[in-house]
Amino acid sequence: MSESLMTLKGSIVPLSQKASKCKVALRCYNENNEEIEYPILSKGAGIDLIDMVSNFVSANCLLQECTDEDCTKVHIRSYTILDELDETDLFASNNA
Repeated sequence: MSESLMTLKGSIVPLSQKASKCKVALRCYNENNEEIEYPILSKGAGIDLIDMVSNFVSANCLLQECTDEDCTKVHIRSYTILDELDETDLFASNNA
């Protein structure tokens, strides 16, 4: 399992795929306007996000590629709730 630290902006949504230890996901868009859904691990700051479906957040997180489940999960280290999300902000994901 490899990990990389990132800052992602997107919305918290109910999990649409099967991923163990996850209940919600962070839905983001890449620079090609493709939707990406990252299952959020229910540990650390990710526990708080279970009750925040439909909120927009900016999250400092570790991306964890899981080969056994063929998905990339996120371990949220910290987050900020965004009141208004400018459309251009949704596409801005910076490597930390």
